[in-house]
Amino acid sequence: MDRRFIIGSLLACIFVACSSQVVPGTETGESGEPDLTGTVNGTRIKDGNNVYGTILDTDGKPIPYIPVSDGIRFSATDLNGVYQFKASPSAAFVFYSLPSGYAIAQDGGTHLPAFYQRIDPSADNRCDFTLRKLTGTTTAFSFAVLGDIHIRDAATAAKFTDSAIRQIGAYFRDTGAAGPVFGVSLGDIINNPKDPDTYGMAQKALGSAEYAAGQYLPFFTVIGNHDHDSRMGDAAKAGTHGYDRGTERRFGEAFGPTCYSFNIGAVHFVALDNYISMKGPTGSNTALASQAETGLTDEIYDWLLKDLACVQDRASKMVVVLQHCHVRGFTGIPHRDDLLSKLSEFHSAYLFSGHAHICESYKYQVLAQGGKPIVERIHGVPMGNFWYSRYNPDGSSAGYYIYKVNGNDFAGWEYRTLHDPDEQMRVYDSRDVYDRESDWSRQYIWTGESLFADGNYVLAHIYHGDEDWEVSFEQGGKSRKMTFANKRIYDYCVNCHLANDKVAGIRTSWKYHWDRSENWWYLKLDQPLTSLTGWKVVAKAKYPLTGETRTYTCDVLTRSLTEE
Repeated sequence: MDRRFIIGSLLACIFVACSSQVVPGTETGESGEPDLTGTVNGTRIKDGNNVYGTILDTDGKPIPYIPVSDGIRFSATDLNGVYQFKASPSAAFVFYSLPSGYAIAQDGGTHLPAFYQRIDPSADNRCDFTLRKLTGTTTAFSFAVLGDIHIRDAATAAKFTDSAIRQIGAYFRDTGAAGPVFGVSLGDIINNPKDPDTYGMAQKALGSAEYAAGQYLPFFTVIGNHDHDSRMGDAAKAGTHGYDRGTERRFGEAFGPTCYSFNIGAVHFVALDNYISMKGPTGSNTALASQAETGLTDEIYDWLLKDLACVQDRASKMVVVLQHCHVRGFTGIPHRDDLLSKLSEFHSAYLFSGHAHICESYKYQVLAQGGKPIVERIHGVPMGNFWYSRYNPDGSSAGYYIYKVNGNDFAGWEYRTLHDPDEQMRVYDSRDVYDRESDWSRQYIWTGESLFADGNYVLAHIYHGDEDWEVSFEQGGKSRKMTFANKRIYDYCVNCHLANDKVAGIRTSWKYHWDRSENWWYLKLDQPLTSLTGWKVVAKAKYPLTGETRTYTCDVLTRSLTEE
């Protein structure tokens, strides 16, 4: 990207923020004098601009330089706290980018973030916003992240609320986390929306994470492929972004814009719709995402450029892109390399993805300004196997994430399983052969993997471990380092458990999707693990920013699984 364009975009954004004309003698100031006709808070509204309003603090003082958008076009508040622009014909919302140092506004009914208002692009729209300034530092904070939820009916909505939402609320209540707290749901909140009420069920569930008396965690949302309702699109427009916008309509009614941004401390969060729905109505009312349907449209990428141009001092800040479809493995998708290039302008950069239902971290070869590679984190899910089983496709247990930020990078993070938050791994004996009650031809044995075919190995599946973690096998007063497999491997114990009809209904009502995990460590032993006593696997997670170390241990050999 030409740096002249980058600098020009930034200046253009600042110019818009400062260029609204103030008619002499019409400023309201603190006197409270009424505005003259054609002005808002002392700023003349230009002919043709049909979306406008103010962004003020709770004392009624204007907040200048706040980016405001309808998802396509941009403006920013002037010194009077006024923004204005002409709406795009396809726009459904006007929304602002929350500045650092201000609280996340919440809807009084749903408890979800209230940074937007619905507009009619063919009418006159005045939309005012009030922000509450925070006291104290906001550079240290925590937030929760959910992978795919797939709510399909009242029963799954209740399961989600009673498990993940209840536990997340309890976590923030019990830890008393400092700074702003919030949540993020990374898409596929809905599982093929045949019933329009499903959106309301999901909205109610996400808005019910109470972490203090009368205080609820505001959950930001991302749209996923299953959140699109293809019946709402115009089949005649299939293959256009206009059709895609039609399929987003019901999601927007429940959760608002699908591309937006907000700032907490020194972190710029930007949510993107990176699923391009190009199919007409289908039997399931959705289209599965593939490489051909993943990426950023030109329109969304153009919006992203304008949004990032409004972030000053990027080299000293962190950026976190919230998206549904993962980028890893999709090398030819629209604007993939452009996106990575833009993110490299920040001190540190992360892609947060869902979609794959697995726990995985991937380091790109593109470096951010702080010298570290851009990292994509693909998130495990709270639903396990679509609420039939508590095991994810890669063998990890269903769960959610807690991230802790300090300044412009992560101070730490953890994956907390719903069954037992302290359960972070399972340990296996490579010589084990699992119960093959079913007629499936698949071989459920570790020795089928070349790494483990020549002896006795202890295997540790650490659900969302990182290759930089130190993992060791301790026994008899000795500690031996385990090797990171650096290879994606099936969790054969979980595969066998699911294939053998041990989970009611899976074989008869749904074909389970297996996937591999890269989070494996191994060590060759002199004798089978089953013959040893007093052993344990110890995993130490290190977070360089703070020097914090979190230790996980497991001293139990897993040979079969249950759903209890």
